[in-house]
Amino acid sequence: MTGPKKGSRGRAPKRNTAQGRGGATRDSSRPARERSAAAGSDRSEQRPDRPQTARSGAAGKSSGTTAGGSGRAGQTRGGPRRTGPGQNRGTPGEGGGSGRTGQQGRAGQIQRRKPLPELKRVQLDAPAPDRVFKDRDGEGLTFPDSNLKRVAAQILTEKRKAWRYRPFSFPLFTDKGNEQAFHFDFYVYDAEDSVIRLILVVPFESREVWDRVGRFKRQYPMYPYELWTPEKLARLSGPRGRLEF
Repeated sequence: MTGPKKGSRGRAPKRNTAQGRGGATRDSSRPARERSAAAGSDRSEQRPDRPQTARSGAAGKSSGTTAGGSGRAGQTRGGPRRTGPGQNRGTPGEGGGSGRTGQQGRAGQIQRRKPLPELKRVQLDAPAPDRVFKDRDGEGLTFPDSNLKRVAAQILTEKRKAWRYRPFSFPLFTDKGNEQAFHFDFYVYDAEDSVIRLILVVPFESREVWDRVGRFKRQYPMYPYELWTPEKLARLSGPRGRLEF
């Protein structure tokens, strides 16, 4: 008798087929060769070929890192060079922050320096501008334009010194052979009418003054001279003022 058996409800009889651990059978799964080929094609599609430049760049970075490491190791072996305070202890390429800090420190030191004290101005009790002073020859002279020269003339007169005001000049020869006329202000004489002292009155000592005075000393070593500044005039005009000639 053909047809389905009674009680089967029209279903085909079950087959006895081998099953795997997960319940997979040969009919529902593909062979292993086909699965491996399909997986290889998927991987090749997902991984695009990398350009050779990337590999070369990676190689360059690795070589540069190795060279930098060896350079730093050499510096560590040699040890850092000791420098003064406030100076950059690193190389020009490294430690830029420390260099800027050192420059700022030096700038701060320069700004914190105390200014040089100003020279105190000496107050001289100068005679009147129309005061007349008599020289060795009895000629009256006035110095209305210079308080220092009036004080100097007063000191020489009070000390009873025979003096003349710029009676002659001294020719000075420069290094290039040029001739310059150089005057002292007061020429002091002895009883035999010989010059015993040359006096130059200056408001302050300058490089130009010492240059000419030094040249005069080299060319005329037989003449003694003195520089009378306001400080020296104040000492000589005081109660203990004393001339050395």
